[in-house]
Amino acid sequence: MRLRLWLVGSVLAVAGLAGCGTPGAPQLPSLQLARPVEDLTATRVGDRVELDWTLPRKNTDRTLVKRIPETRICRHEGVMLMSACAVVGEVPTPKPQGQPKPKGQQQPEAVRMHYVDILPAQLGLQNPQGFVTYAVEEMNAKGRSAGLSNQVFIPVAPTLPAPEQLSAQVSGEGVTVTWVGPAPPAAPQGLTYRYQVERRPVGGAAYIVVGDMAPTARGFYLDKTFAWETKYEYRITTLTQVQSSGMSASVPGDSSKAVEVFTRDIYPPAQPVGLQAVFSSIGQKPFIDLTWAPNLENDLAGYNVFRRSEAGTWEKLNQQLVQVPSFRDESVKPGKKYIYSVSAVDLRRNESPRSAEASESVPDKW
Repeated sequence: MRLRLWLVGSVLAVAGLAGCGTPGAPQLPSLQLARPVEDLTATRVGDRVELDWTLPRKNTDRTLVKRIPETRICRHEGVMLMSACAVVGEVPTPKPQGQPKPKGQQQPEAVRMHYVDILPAQLGLQNPQGFVTYAVEEMNAKGRSAGLSNQVFIPVAPTLPAPEQLSAQVSGEGVTVTWVGPAPPAAPQGLTYRYQVERRPVGGAAYIVVGDMAPTARGFYLDKTFAWETKYEYRITTLTQVQSSGMSASVPGDSSKAVEVFTRDIYPPAQPVGLQAVFSSIGQKPFIDLTWAPNLENDLAGYNVFRRSEAGTWEKLNQQLVQVPSFRDESVKPGKKYIYSVSAVDLRRNESPRSAEASESVPDKW
């Protein structure tokens, strides 16, 4: 009996061990092939092509990337997609800095990469309407990769040098930007050269284009879109426009040195014109109506209206600035002749010369 119980217990023990599970299939080590980059961008200014991308955080087998020793920079003439990297540069991956990650935080932070490629000038001279194709390739520790990134196209068209001498002067009409520079060459077929006049407030984040014109050795541009009482920087940036094989692109070139100017408003509005005076009294108190052509200045604040009799001195009729180009004078007397003139005033109280005079008589009876 004891022997039978011992055998039953032994069988149950073995069965219990078998029910604890079986070891899974062995996992192969990761090849550490980072997924190809998908967000490569390229911008060109002059002969500098700036490439930006994000390092991949996962491998092709969905494991986390442990290390990417370097990125290869690939450049190929033409717009045919590359099947293999034509290496023009290599970028080592920066070592992680800062505090170690908290326990349990396995997902690495995104790392942005940047590289500047200097475009050879002979490419633009040989084929002004041509393009180059860029890509990047992430390499593992064994010099292998999962393939090229997305590919981007950049024109190789030549750009002009910027004007060497730039100046800016303020007048009542606006800010006049003048320049002197080398005589621009004729643009090759398929290309167009332009000068862009750019402006920003001193300390501002970005320039805006206020003028666009064909390049000349000497020239000027009148900017009327500025604000008074502001310090500005002006510069000229060259631009090459490319039309080739159904593709169009614009390549900014070099920019001139910026010049500063302060738009202090000491300039009065234009002298009002077209003043007319008309008497009226039918069925109502007599008055003289004045009308004139409106001033078109953006900073116009209003008008002053002046009157005198034939033998009298000038007096201002309005206490507050008149906001519209018309005025009704109701303080007239029978048998008097009145002479009128108006002036324009801007927001900084600069006052224009007075307009040409207009006269009107009030009859003795009406």
